[in-house]
Amino acid sequence: MAKNELLQLNKALQEFQNAKEVDDINEEIGVKSAGKKVVTYNVKSTDRETTRDRVEKALKKHSVGTIKREQRAVSSMAVTECTGKDMKYVFVYKPTKGGMSQTTLNASITELFPCIAFEAGIPASRSDRNSIRTFYNQIINAYSPNLKCFLDDRDAKAGKEFIDKAETGKFDEKVKNAINILRWVRRVHHKHPIKEIYWGYRKKPTGVMSNHPGDIFLNFGTGPKGKKKILGVSLKAGGAKTDEPKLNTYVKPIFDFYGKTNQYEKIKDLLWPQYLQIPSIEESDKANWGKNTLALKTYEFEKLNEAEYNRLYDMNLDIIKNELVKLINDRNNFEKTKQWLSEKVAQQQQDVPLVVVKATESFARRDKASDLLIEAVASVKTIRASVPTGGRSKQAFNVMLADGSKVTMDFTTRTNKVGANHKLGQFTNLAVKFNKVKPT
Repeated sequence: MAKNELLQLNKALQEFQNAKEVDDINEEIGVKSAGKKVVTYNVKSTDRETTRDRVEKALKKHSVGTIKREQRAVSSMAVTECTGKDMKYVFVYKPTKGGMSQTTLNASITELFPCIAFEAGIPASRSDRNSIRTFYNQIINAYSPNLKCFLDDRDAKAGKEFIDKAETGKFDEKVKNAINILRWVRRVHHKHPIKEIYWGYRKKPTGVMSNHPGDIFLNFGTGPKGKKKILGVSLKAGGAKTDEPKLNTYVKPIFDFYGKTNQYEKIKDLLWPQYLQIPSIEESDKANWGKNTLALKTYEFEKLNEAEYNRLYDMNLDIIKNELVKLINDRNNFEKTKQWLSEKVAQQQQDVPLVVVKATESFARRDKASDLLIEAVASVKTIRASVPTGGRSKQAFNVMLADGSKVTMDFTTRTNKVGANHKLGQFTNLAVKFNKVKPT
């Protein structure tokens, strides 16, 4: 593959990934197969047509090659075929699987609709088709930019757009979720009267941090010293038995939180010997650590020897994972680990607590697993991280909390970039996800 062509492809993939509005479309792209002449990418999306347009636009902008669409058996919609001077790149578009995706449209229904309905006094209807339509029409009629659930004009404008688009996709399922969330809010109101409800789309209520993970906020009035008593609610839409990721972050922010940025920087010294096993990389290239010029060299090697490339990546993945385990297990870091688990994982903000509510077509209720984690963190006496044995995922590590009883938290560490910037091209800063917690 010509170096210039490789560079242009990487620019296109980066632009596609960086330009994505996280709220708009849930997308994931990765290499399915890589041969000497053809590289095939799998692109998963909740809006495949929009995603395909964006991929093709990025490829054209950076002159990667000649683009055409072709219907193939691998997908129900036409793939994108980009023919360059030396290589052919095929992009296969697949629907996102695993419960309801967290798109803006989902948010407009599962988050916004209950807020409007509660404020406007719209009843929680039955789940038959006519009742769902009636509920939606009432939402349309109740909309006003002056509703108190909108915290600024920008969110009020966005709310109108989302209401107008709501009938696309799995409309009935999403409205059922919204109705069940409304029922949950009303149950809370019955026990603890709610003064106002807010939609936390972009703007958060006064006194709430801008990065608070709450999707909606319940205001129970004023407490001591006139301060509002607010509860944040994170809404998870999915199947009754699905486990949605509860934290998405990266290695560096974790070390930064601990005040161990220097320790993070030293990890590259442990990773570097694997990079030196790539024939085109020399000791002087270490000065380009984290830069695209070095990432491109790893990418070129991947095309020549994918098996060896993956072996080196797996070695570095294991090193990074074990450095995270060491950080958590350091006795001097106990209080900091407890703080990280509380603020970043359990997502508890002082004075503005958070509860997680899971919504399906059948019910909406508190996520018991999240409650279990909050209780475990509050009472924890020992914290122990470990790498599971017995052939489990090479990406996995666990954190066990104990105070007499025990709970185990499942984490994964992995690459989440594409093109030259994935795997070895992502260097030290791999993605970290907290997936679930369970009693042990």
